[in-house]
Amino acid sequence: MSNSVSDTRVTINGLRHYVCGGVPKPLPSVTSILSATQSEEQQRKLAYWNKMNPGVADSAATRGTWIHNAVENHITGLRVVPPNDYFPFWKGMPERIDALLEGGKVLWSERPYQQPRWNKYVGDDGVGRIFYYDTTRQQGYAGCCDLIYEDANGEIILADFKTSNGPYAAKFPPKDADIDTKTRKALISGAFKAKKTRLQLAAYKLAAEECLDIKISKTQIIVTTAVEQFSTQVFTFGEKMVEKDEKKWMELVGQYYDMQAASV
Repeated sequence: MSNSVSDTRVTINGLRHYVCGGVPKPLPSVTSILSATQSEEQQRKLAYWNKMNPGVADSAATRGTWIHNAVENHITGLRVVPPNDYFPFWKGMPERIDALLEGGKVLWSERPYQQPRWNKYVGDDGVGRIFYYDTTRQQGYAGCCDLIYEDANGEIILADFKTSNGPYAAKFPPKDADIDTKTRKALISGAFKAKKTRLQLAAYKLAAEECLDIKISKTQIIVTTAVEQFSTQVFTFGEKMVEKDEKKWMELVGQYYDMQAASV
């Protein structure tokens, strides 16, 4: 086990873990669990894609970090001026965020927002993290969600920001859909991305409800792309869909810990 610069983050077996107050052992991050439970075929495809597209993943991660910081600054009232390369991804985002938040209030934006009772969930590195831990099974995870807000109807929504070169999709396009091949492929890829993000959201929802003592009504993906047709997309998921996502996520958590036990 190796510690990072901060005592909050540790690396165990090459995977990121977090030290959480009141939990007897470091917990794997949500992304660590998703990565470790990928099938061998998925891992091969990802490795091949990275080999054929050197530097693209790193560039996307840098862009994603900028967008996250920009949204946080916008929410706090700071003026955001995007670099030329990021302008197509930022275009339309401030207006969409304002529309979603109109008449409501922000509770969490990368960290507690005007909620001092939640400050104990801010780590030594200044990042807000929440966790879920089953004391009976001694299994859990931790991570940082992007946004929790109460909308104008009083419902609490947990959202995740994504940037993408192509659109996301709530479902796969029908075979008889009147769309070109390029768009079809992009939407199929987007459906897979949305499916993975829904698992992340389910994980954060369970953790937020346990740590913050709130009831989250819906989860939401907010996607920004440079494609004019799909500039800023918002996908919202209600109770029934979220319940399915929670079940799938907890199955992955169990699979992760079974894999770790088998490797000892």
